[in-house]
Amino acid sequence: MNKIIYLAVLYCSFLCNTKFANAQFLSLNKTELKKLKTIVQEDSSAKKAFSLLEKQAKVALTQNPQPIDTIISEGHLATDPKKIKTLKALEDLKKIYALAYTYKITNNKEYFNKCVQYITAWATINQAIGNPINESKLDPLFEAYDLIKEEIKTADKQIIEEWFSKIAAAEIATQFTSLKRKSTYNNWNSHRIKILTNIAYLTNSKTYQLFVDSNFKKQIEKNLHADGSGMDFKERDALHYHQYTLEPLLTAATIIKRATGFDYYTYQSISSSSIQKSVEFLVPYAKGEKTHAEFVNSRAAFDRRRANNNEPGYKIGANYDPKNAIDVFIEASYFNKEFVEIVNTLAQNKSNYANWRCVLNAVKN
Repeated sequence: MNKIIYLAVLYCSFLCNTKFANAQFLSLNKTELKKLKTIVQEDSSAKKAFSLLEKQAKVALTQNPQPIDTIISEGHLATDPKKIKTLKALEDLKKIYALAYTYKITNNKEYFNKCVQYITAWATINQAIGNPINESKLDPLFEAYDLIKEEIKTADKQIIEEWFSKIAAAEIATQFTSLKRKSTYNNWNSHRIKILTNIAYLTNSKTYQLFVDSNFKKQIEKNLHADGSGMDFKERDALHYHQYTLEPLLTAATIIKRATGFDYYTYQSISSSSIQKSVEFLVPYAKGEKTHAEFVNSRAAFDRRRANNNEPGYKIGANYDPKNAIDVFIEASYFNKEFVEIVNTLAQNKSNYANWRCVLNAVKN
């Protein structure tokens, strides 16, 4: 009963105390957007990266949103019809992201209106289930909303942010019900922290911000090890899962750094673990100086099921592909610019920016 009351208080606190903050920590503020427009105009590689987004946005203008009521991915093979249906629906999120950035760079209101149509469609149809692996897929939508939220009508904002609050409440509820499971501190919780960080700073919810702060510190202590390895790497015997737990932690750390100045990247837990150490643990593998046979001693039966299903990237005993580390180092380069060199090497990039995320990193304060 106490848990139910606690969740009810959290939910009511969110709805009553949350104000529609103007600050943008997931995307870009006005000063950063001005820099972005200049780079896109003057740098050929940035212009090329934007043109890909603009192309997606133009296609999205001719289509209608196809939201799905329940995101189904975690624990399902690639050949599962439910997962296939989900992946098709999730194409909307790429369109939403492209529409938002294209609007901000071109000032064409048509992109804005279509973006709002897509987001409100998802907010109306999609149901929060408290599965962080599934709901982690919503990242592009969260960032897009952050970029345009100042201009969205109050009625639409209420619909969208009530959906966000339900997602956050469901994530907290599932954490309570999994206190004795590995998912309390494995990559599931890293993704849960990222989702709650997104929502906490999207909506300026002090309640969720405090919840994130408390859980983030525990996660660094429990999920990551002092030698730079981590719980997921040991459990799955795969660098794939080491990076899979780092990516959401890096995203959340970036948002919090931009919002508060607190640096979770270098923060060390009482066990001397840190995100920084765990990123550096991956460096020799990303550079090809070390190799690792993936999934050989994994304790997860699902890893064998995916291998037997011949899913790319899950072959047991195959060497870790350094190119898979690129997203970790794109995220980490916000904290350490030296990682840009690793990103460019992995992307075989000789221009200023390997991709759109690198362009955004360049303009973030």
